[in-house]
Amino acid sequence: MGMGWRSGDSPDGRSGSRLFSATRLAGRFVWHAARPQFLLSLVAELVAAAALAGVLLSGRELVTHLTSGTPVDQLSDVLPVAIAMGACLIVSGLAAVLSRQARYLVGEQVTRYVQTEIVAVSTSVDFERFEEQPFHDQLNRSNTQASTSSYQIVYDALNLVNVLATSVVVLLVLLTSVPEVVGALLLIGIPAVLAARASARIAFRATYELTPNDRLRFSLYRALTEKAHARELRVFGLTAVLRRRWDRLYDDRMRRLRSVVNRQLVFNGLAALIGAVLVAGVLLVLVQAAIAERITLGDAAVAIVALQQLTTRIRMAASASGSLQEATLFLNDFERFRQLKRRTGDEVSADVMPLPRRTLSVENVTFQYPGTEATVLHGVSLKIAPGEIVGLVGLSGSGKTTLAHLAAGLYRPTMGRITYGGIDIHTIPQAVYWRSLASVFQDFVRYELTARENIALSDHTRVEDLAGVAAAASRAGIADALERLPAGYDTMMSRSFDDGADLSVGQWQRVAVARAFFREAPLLILDEPAAALDAIAEQRLYERLEELCRSRSVLLISHRFSTVRLADRICVMHDGKIIEQGTHDQLMAFGGHYAELFSLQASSYLTDSVVDTTSKQGRT
Repeated sequence: MGMGWRSGDSPDGRSGSRLFSATRLAGRFVWHAARPQFLLSLVAELVAAAALAGVLLSGRELVTHLTSGTPVDQLSDVLPVAIAMGACLIVSGLAAVLSRQARYLVGEQVTRYVQTEIVAVSTSVDFERFEEQPFHDQLNRSNTQASTSSYQIVYDALNLVNVLATSVVVLLVLLTSVPEVVGALLLIGIPAVLAARASARIAFRATYELTPNDRLRFSLYRALTEKAHARELRVFGLTAVLRRRWDRLYDDRMRRLRSVVNRQLVFNGLAALIGAVLVAGVLLVLVQAAIAERITLGDAAVAIVALQQLTTRIRMAASASGSLQEATLFLNDFERFRQLKRRTGDEVSADVMPLPRRTLSVENVTFQYPGTEATVLHGVSLKIAPGEIVGLVGLSGSGKTTLAHLAAGLYRPTMGRITYGGIDIHTIPQAVYWRSLASVFQDFVRYELTARENIALSDHTRVEDLAGVAAAASRAGIADALERLPAGYDTMMSRSFDDGADLSVGQWQRVAVARAFFREAPLLILDEPAAALDAIAEQRLYERLEELCRSRSVLLISHRFSTVRLADRICVMHDGKIIEQGTHDQLMAFGGHYAELFSLQASSYLTDSVVDTTSKQGRT
């Protein structure tokens, strides 16, 4: 199911209800994430506004004293007013510092809260979501925009509080001096606010439409800068090729952003021009009033300072309004993403117990990957009884790994069903079924954690069980290598950390196998668990597998036909179907697809052996 905007929904989101809902959402984020810091910042803004009122009023009093015509004989005559002004300036400065530091903490806390929500969604949605571009686009926007937007809404809201409070103060001061300009002052902000909101919609739409570009650009950037790609970049000479692709994507982005800036320039330029005309008109009124002696020089001076303060606040309000508009658009987008968490997934509890040993049955399963029309599996049926090892072989692309993913509950069959103990696995709570499963997939994960954690993560409640970790490592044939690490099992498994270490690909694969062994689960899925091992290590691993897996139901996938001979039953896949089943001897006697492929592999090894022997004889 796609994740795009619903029919009738526009990503520029002009609706006032969306603005209100997103503002409320951001407020909830902030309230949960950083309530004390937010309240402290709010109080600081109000104190700063009050201090500004004190500065203006004491300033007017001071100017009035100095221009009233009454001689000021001693400093003490104006000292109380000067002290009051100084105190207000100090309070204003301290309040600004306090608010700035509190906002910084609010930003960090909100970022953490939003990232927690993103993790909750990403780890609970159906695995199928990761096959969908709209999901990745929305995940990318959430990662890059949601936390910033949440904080921005708070920041802008606090700015608006400050603007509102100080504007009220300034208007009250002006009302007592030149009330005739107040109406014009109220009009100054309207063009700026409208322009800022239009600019925000333009910026949001550009970001929304550039998301696929940004994801590919970031992917290429990682390829150009991270160790995982560094070898191929150098050996294949890919740096220039990928750099040119990255440059083209950045050029496309910059062209779009220049268009955005030009359109925003028109709106904001017109708003600034109208605002400047209005301010100039107000200044003329003030000057005329002072010339006509309808106001004192003190009133005129304070009115000019107040006018400067007010125009600054109006610009801040316009900027905050536009930024608020853009942030709410992103938060509405994020809320759509966040809703997925409530519709899918189960919370994993540490005390979830595995299911008892039962038969796993694949019943007439047909499957198409989401968003595609190609059928990968066609009416596949398979049973694995408790304690039975079933081997799955076939050429690449025959559907072996897809079937393993379905058996693991990562995808739902397009047709048919998969049952465990006669119960459809998708009616079993996900946490319960997955607790009953251990697996080694082809693209096993290397965690930048300690060696102990890399094994114990499969049953993280036992992470302190070093004896269990060592036993699993021994069964996988990796114990000796891990014990020789600088800090043994407590060594960080990455050379990017001080005193960290790394392993060969084959050794990492054994760690992944040990991770599966460490978890006591009745169902074990092994997808090419020895693909990176040499022949001797592979043989030893499979000897251990045969001994260790008798208490489990095992689905063993391998492209090496010789290694699945230990299986109780071998299923041969071809073009998404199981075309043969039986023991090794039965399949060889049948003389079908399995026998043909097994003989081809065996002849390859035999030829290599003969060639190797001949070359050795030639050297002697």
